[in-house]
Amino acid sequence: MPLIAAVLLFAIAAGCNKKPEYVPGMSVQGFRASISKILFSPIAFDGATVAVEGIAAAVSEADPEEEDAVTTFRLVDLNGNYINVEMPGVWEIADDDYLIVGGIYRMNGNMLEADQFELVELEGDDKDQNEEIQKRDNW
Repeated sequence: MPLIAAVLLFAIAAGCNKKPEYVPGMSVQGFRASISKILFSPIAFDGATVAVEGIAAAVSEADPEEEDAVTTFRLVDLNGNYINVEMPGVWEIADDDYLIVGGIYRMNGNMLEADQFELVELEGDDKDQNEEIQKRDNW
């Protein structure tokens, strides 16, 4: 019995020395769903907290001097499907940034009321980036 405990303790200790792998968007709260899945069944996601990935397009920032400043943009997938995103505050988001955005989806207006996001850095050329996005979109 002490031998089994020693082996088990060794196995646990060996596993604890591994460096944890970073998973993009892990800190963004919400049910993971692709844009196409949400658009296929918007009633199922209406009012749900979701985490969605895509490319920012048509980014529009309000004047930072405004008290109720809002950043709006479209979150687009590789097929051209999109969800409108509205996020309070002024953020450093530019067109063509790849983001994971979390918030409450509203079917009316096809709107994501976002409260958090994470910018994902994709490496490689455009072809490699598109392949990586396609893999991430097909989970």
